[in-house]
Amino acid sequence: MAASKPQTVVVELSGELTIRTVTDAHAQLRDALDAHPAVTARIDAGSAVDLSFVQLIESARRTASETGRVFALAAPATDGLLETLHRGGFAQTADQRAFWLHQSGDC
Repeated sequence: MAASKPQTVVVELSGELTIRTVTDAHAQLRDALDAHPAVTARIDAGSAVDLSFVQLIESARRTASETGRVFALAAPATDGLLETLHRGGFAQTADQRAFWLHQSGDC
């Protein structure tokens, strides 16, 4: 019998993704990671984001890795999210670029 891939749940995140709403986004991600072995976050390109949201996503990524789960973004960062990543220094390493920008290697 072949091993099956883990069931992935998609968490939709949109609108204002800032310090004012990070508690709601945290709850959505925590619940998804607690209940599923694989979680994909779909971040709406037009969303307003700040560094607290980027830190939340980084935390979710690390927690998933430490607990044997899979956490990914549905699409590479664009628009305001991409700008916030660069301002905050979150797209500097190859590992960060692979996660946030879906780039592999030393691009």
